[in-house]
Amino acid sequence: MAEELLSYKLLVIDDHPETLSIIQQVLEQHGYDVTATNSALHGISLAEMERPDLVLLDGMMPEMDGWEVCRRLRAMPTLGDVRIIMFSAVGEAEQKLAGFDAGADDYLTKPTEPMELIDRVNTLLENVTPKPRSGHAPAQKTQALPESNLPSLSSVFGKPEEGKLIVVLGARGGSGATTLAINLAASLAHSQRATTLVDLDLAQGHIAYYLKQNGRDGLNALVSLPPESIAAGIAAQLRPYHGSLQLLPTYIHSWDDAVSLSPEQAAALADGLTQPGQHVVVDCGHRITAVNRPFIEQADEIVACLQPQRTSLALARQELPKLEELMLPYAQLRLVLMDFSGQVKVPREAIEKYLGVPITAVIPITPKEMNLAASKHQPIIQINPQGQASITMRQLARQLVKA
Repeated sequence: MAEELLSYKLLVIDDHPETLSIIQQVLEQHGYDVTATNSALHGISLAEMERPDLVLLDGMMPEMDGWEVCRRLRAMPTLGDVRIIMFSAVGEAEQKLAGFDAGADDYLTKPTEPMELIDRVNTLLENVTPKPRSGHAPAQKTQALPESNLPSLSSVFGKPEEGKLIVVLGARGGSGATTLAINLAASLAHSQRATTLVDLDLAQGHIAYYLKQNGRDGLNALVSLPPESIAAGIAAQLRPYHGSLQLLPTYIHSWDDAVSLSPEQAAALADGLTQPGQHVVVDCGHRITAVNRPFIEQADEIVACLQPQRTSLALARQELPKLEELMLPYAQLRLVLMDFSGQVKVPREAIEKYLGVPITAVIPITPKEMNLAASKHQPIIQINPQGQASITMRQLARQLVKA
């Protein structure tokens, strides 16, 4: 009797053999059970027979276009809840709308990066329970092309994404900047993006405490170096945390351990941390300071955290114009409402009108989640991955690196 395994079943339908083979290999490398076909009609039959958890569907196919395939899949009673991602080289808004009208859950425009594809698949499968699969290899799989005949990933998916400098800043102390920075970095690393989490909140060193990191080096060891030596000294102070995530912590063991960087050292640190393909998430504490200013001035993304409270909103109103003056012309300013009370009492629209900036996300974090994260020394996205806060923070992380 075949061994029963739990896995997600994916069906890929694309008339281009090389694209089909590469997509299949990328998905299988991430543990998915993949069946693939280059025929639209055969794909419909396979979907009805195998009842996959998710279908990846090319829009432009000669036999039958993907929009019609999507409509037919949605019309089948047994496939009404199957997740469907459509992808096409056609990126016009009307084509995307047609895909959603046909019943697609998501739409990707070629070229797409491999991790973007995996992110979208992971997101759609978050609330799906994997089904038992037989231990033997699935039928009807396409034969993988020899490696020498495969096109490069960039020719199908696009160039690897560049690293981004993401600054997280609170309107005041207790705004949730550290919590958000930890979970954004963990979310990026979970999607196999090389990520560095930096604790620039030099007065408190909360990241080391929250993630149970002990030591006396990290950022502490860099403060004694002249600015011209800081870039070369960074690598020795990075601490591997989990998978693709590494930390540059600040250790505060007593009130006498306060760490101080000069503006010149801070600028050198910002320069040294920015590397191709490396995402850097920086907990900048609260308010604009001489230390975090160089990071704000170089950031690709600035995430301003606040709580729906009068003092927090008033301080945010003062700081936001200053941030807009300092940030690069292409940088994005994101306003995130951290709701630790379970409900936002001030209407979102009223907050946006008062601040003059749209709110990118509202993150509802329960006291239970905060207590568990603190007691287990883990990010919230790990202790409660299906919670609304975790889902929202993962979505925000994807938005930051894709902007």
